[in-house]
This record gives sequence, structure tokens and C-alpha cells, in this order.
Amino acid sequence: MPDAVIKGIDCKLAFWSFLLSIYSCVSVADNELMDEPVRMTHSDFGGVGLLQTPTARHSPDGNFNANFSHASPYNRTSISAQVLPWLEGTVRYTAITNRRYSRDEEFSGSQTYKDRGFDLKTRLWSEQKKIPEVSIAFYDFLGTGLFSSEFLLASKRYYDFDFSLGLAWGYAGTGGGIKNPLTFLSDRFQSRERDVGEGGDVSLGQYFSGEEIALIGGVEYAPSGSDWAFKLEIEGNDYTQESSDLDGQANNDGDFVQNYPVNLGVIYRLNDLFRVQVGWERGDTLMAGIQLGMNLGSDEAMMPKFDNLPERIFEKQGNNYRPVNEALISKGKKDQIQARLAAEKIMISAIDATNNQITVYASQKRFRDQADAVGRATRILINELPSTLSSVRYISKEGLLNTSQVDVYVEPFKEAIRDEVEGGFNKAYMRLSEAPVDYQNAEKLVDYPTFDWRIRPIFSPSFGAPEAFVLYQFWLKFTADFRFTDNLSLNNVFGVDIANNYNKLEVESDSVLPHVRSDVAKYAEEGATGIKRMQMDYIWKPSKVSYARLSSGLFETMFGGVGGEYLYKPVKSRLAIGIDANYVKQRSYQQLIEFRDYTVATGHFTLYYDAPISNILAKVSTGRYLAGDLGTTIDVSRKFKTGVVMGGWSTFTDVSSEEFGEGSFDKGIYIEFPLDLFFVESRKDSLRASWSPITRDGGQKLNLGNQLYTLVNP
Repeated sequence: MPDAVIKGIDCKLAFWSFLLSIYSCVSVADNELMDEPVRMTHSDFGGVGLLQTPTARHSPDGNFNANFSHASPYNRTSISAQVLPWLEGTVRYTAITNRRYSRDEEFSGSQTYKDRGFDLKTRLWSEQKKIPEVSIAFYDFLGTGLFSSEFLLASKRYYDFDFSLGLAWGYAGTGGGIKNPLTFLSDRFQSRERDVGEGGDVSLGQYFSGEEIALIGGVEYAPSGSDWAFKLEIEGNDYTQESSDLDGQANNDGDFVQNYPVNLGVIYRLNDLFRVQVGWERGDTLMAGIQLGMNLGSDEAMMPKFDNLPERIFEKQGNNYRPVNEALISKGKKDQIQARLAAEKIMISAIDATNNQITVYASQKRFRDQADAVGRATRILINELPSTLSSVRYISKEGLLNTSQVDVYVEPFKEAIRDEVEGGFNKAYMRLSEAPVDYQNAEKLVDYPTFDWRIRPIFSPSFGAPEAFVLYQFWLKFTADFRFTDNLSLNNVFGVDIANNYNKLEVESDSVLPHVRSDVAKYAEEGATGIKRMQMDYIWKPSKVSYARLSSGLFETMFGGVGGEYLYKPVKSRLAIGIDANYVKQRSYQQLIEFRDYTVATGHFTLYYDAPISNILAKVSTGRYLAGDLGTTIDVSRKFKTGVVMGGWSTFTDVSSEEFGEGSFDKGIYIEFPLDLFFVESRKDSLRASWSPITRDGGQKLNLGNQLYTLVNP
């Protein structure tokens, strides 16, 4: 038996004897400090953990962490998010520096192998004074399966020490030497396949399988009031399944050995955002890492705002009791109100009044929370109009649609301001209801046509191609919007290329399906500068609770045509129903006006549900996709207090895994950042970034602009 293995066994026995005795004492201790927060740090793999192993701990709700670690031969880049108080998700790329991307040098050159993985960890129950926190975790839950592992984990705190114990199956448990207890239940758990086929699938039959498992655990010591933390762990992987091919030989399993199964680490917090971590792993390997984290569910993540203060309501002098509609007879008064609201970036398109009420149809481009705009508008209108004003009716417009109606009652509103409770849809002074179908008898203040434009830089990366790990385009997005009537508009998006490296792409798509998305490299290279969208929309409300859109033009970078959409969405309902149908033709790679030969009819029936728990939005769409396949897309997202939206989708169609190709089925995640997260002034716009493990042709939807649910629920 090799000396390194003997030392590893001795080390394991000594370590487990010590750790188990301490853990048994901690589990029954009366921990008076348990109410204090446990400081969370992340493992090499990205989620909350020690070094090579996770723990049962979870970050605070809404935590977002980017992690970079190097422990030869692995360079890992990961993003972890605490998407729910009990659910952690991690997306990870691993560069394996002792393996080539492909043995075909003409295909991938000297690029090293890249592995994509997606991890999940869920809490089963929280820590109590005499009960540890318990979680279950899955590595490579959706990925190639190269690092596929399952964990049952328990963590218990004792003063500044946080002890963890667990069982590991799969990759992380190959060196444990403990017979898998589940094999007594079924022969299914006896063996574990390493060949995952096309990858990216949920292999339920593989979970918790394998002849042997490992006992894992360790301790993290974080002294109170200190920026330091110290880690000690024993891992369950003996690295006998690791491989290299840089010497020209393929699949050299066991070409490096683990000297010791015990890992040591230290982490230092530079500030609220950054941590650095170093460690000594496998007895002979230096680990170094950087962690960047922030809590997207906390107000502390927001930049402080230096907006101008809301207008103070002043007491009117003299006898000012004219009817409101008489006060608005003067064009000068209407122009003054329009100008004062415009200074708050609240644009009025129509106005109406009775003896004691004013109605404004308004859109605003400043505040994420509509109540902020309503409150500021109400203050200005109270000051500008006679004392007879008893209510303000604010009808919100998004795009060409009246989306909601808010009635603000003046006296309760003034009382709320005096009590400093203004904000939100306070039932004491606000009533939310359905918006009218059109302008009714209101006086229009807009002269058509109107024109608006914006320009901003965009960075569009993609990861994991054979020719280069990171492919990117840096371009200018120029948006030009024309409105011709109350219902008719033209939205144009032009892209001007500044820099990109898509010329590195050489491999043609091998998809057996129509190439509706997999020719993305040709579009990115040949159409680097071009028309991204030129969409004409006619949008209206058939009733107070429904919305409709007819569209034609260039809908996105790859398709154009004609289509329509209908949405049923009462303003107070959490449920919405939508249906869309489109007939489209594939655009040329140059992204100008020309088209290719491929045409398809596509459309979906969609249910939307805005859950009352944790501000979660669930969308289920069933229909026909761009490649002609039939199936269903499930999209679940969560909006945090800061306005950040995190979500993910999976699409399952009648395309088989073999037809779909690498990845097995379409899935991905996205995150949307409100711009005022980064600025000292309020802003309504947001930036969205999405990530999909690989671009294939199955399960692909049309990327239309001005989709109704997005307009109605900005």
C-alpha cells in the first residue's frame, strides 16, 4: 500500500476521532449564543461551505456571491445566489488545465477543457439549541456530471466555532470506503454511471447511487469582531478518478494522487464586498481565491439616493374655493401643471376635471415604485389647484396602454404626510382599480407624431465555446421610438459594433433541427452592425381587464414577420392568461432587411401567477416553438426588495435528447438589475443578463418587443 495512502488513513482516523467527539458535545450543548448570526463563507465550488465540501449553512435571503478559486489543475468561476431563504443555487464553470478541450487540435486548438455545472442546496430544517441545521445538496444537478455529487449535511455552532458533518455520494465520496447504505434498499443504488450522454439532463436514477460513500466534515472558526476565519476539513474524494491528457494519452485516471485528505484554509474580509481566501489542499496543493458578495434583498445594497425632496404642501392663502374644472379653463394653468410634473419626469398625455376632482393620464420614467410618482404628482396638483380639490385620479400609462387607476383622497393624504407614512398603496388615502379603456372625455395634451431616442453601450458575453472560453461583443444600442397615434407605434433598435471576437468561431452547427438559434455565431459576426429590431405595434384595450397587440416587422435579430397577442389581467388579480400567435421568417445573417427561406408558425398559451409568498412570479407556456417542436416552458423568478429579479427557465418539447444535442434540453437563468441600484438618483430602467449553458435549436421562443405582460407589470 502506498505510503501516501497509509498516511491518509491514519490522518482520517485521527481527525474523525477528534471531530466526532467534539461534534457530539456540541450537539447537546446549551448554546447561549445561537441567536447571533453565523458568518457565511463560500467553498472552492461556489456555495456556502468549507473548502472542497459544502456545509448545511445558507447565506441570508437574497445574498449574491461571485467566487473565483484556483487549486491546480482546477480554475473555478461561480455565481451563487440565495434565491429563497431555504434554497441556494450555484452556476459554475471549471477550467481543467491538465486536459484539452478536444483531442482534435484543429477543432479547439490548445484551449483546456471547460466544464459547466449547476448546483442546488436546500435546507431541511434550521438549527435550534440542541438540533443542528440540516440540508441536502446536489453538485452538477444540471451539467455534464463530471463533478456530480449528492450530500446530506448537518452544521452546529458552538460560540465562534461552526462544526459540520455529512455524507457524500458520487464524485465527492469516491475515497470514503463506506458501503452505501441505500444499496440495502435497492440494487439501483449499487453502481453509478460516469457516461452522462448529452449532459445537462436531470438523471434521477443516478442520485445517491454508487457502491461507496464518504463521511465529510470540518470546522470553521470565525473569532467575534474579527475579519478573519479559519477552516479545517476532511474531504471524501481521493482523486483516483481524475484524468489528464496533456501528455498525449487520453483518460489517464489516477495520474496524480492525494497526499492527505485534510485541507486547511484561511479567509480574510477586506470590506463588505470582498474576501480573499488561501488554503493548502490534498497535502501538496496551494489554493487561492477571491469572493465578491452583496445582499440583493437588503436596502444596504442600494446606493444612497440624493433625489430632490418631494414638494411640501403649503397652506393656501385667501378665498380659493373655485371648482377645479373652472381653474383648469386657462391653457396657461394646464401648461404650468404639465411643466411642473415634467420636471419630476411625469409626462401627462391627457387631463380631465370635475368640480372637486382632477384626472391625469400619466407615464413616468423615474421611479421603480409607481406609488412614488403618484405621491409626487398629488403634492404638485394639491398646491396648484383650489382647496375644493378632494381627490386626484392618476391613470398610469405604460407604452400605449392605460394599465391602472389610483384614486388619491386629498385630506387622508395630507394626514398621512403629517404622520410621515406616505408611500405605497395605503388604503387610508389610495384606491387601486381598473384603468379605463381609452381617454374617455379627457382633453389630450399630446401632438402626434412623437419621437424619443436613447443610446447606451452594451456588453454581450457568451461562455464555453470550443474556440475560446469567452466570446463577446461590445456594441452601442441605439433605440428610436415613434408614436403615430394613441395606439400605433414603431420601435427601432440599431446596433453599432465596437469590438467583438466572434471571428474565432470556426465550427459549423451540427444541429439536425432547423437552425433557428445555433447559427448565432454567423449573426454575431456578419451582422455585428445592423438592425436589431424594427417592430410596428398596434396596441389597445378591448376591455378594462384585457389587452391586445398586433405587430409586424423585424421582431428580433433572427426573425421577422407578423403576429398578435391577447392578455387577460385584472389589476388586482394575481393570475393572468395570455395567448400569442406569430408567422415569422428567418432573417439574413447581415441583420438588414433581407430574409432566408425558413418560415414557421409559432405561438403559446401562457399562464402567469404572481405568488403572495416571497414575491415569486411563475409562468407556464405551452405551444409551438421556432423549430416546429411542441412543448412547455416553465419560468420562475423572484423580485427582491432592491428591485433585482432572479429567475430561471426550462423547456421540454417533443425533441429527444439526441436530436437536441449537447445539453439535452433548453434551460437557463437570468438576472435583472434596476439601474438605480448603482446610481444616486432614482431611475426606472433596468439591465438584464441571461445565461444558457449552450445555444441549441430545440425549445426556442420568439424574442418580441412590447410583450403585454411586461408592459402591464413593469
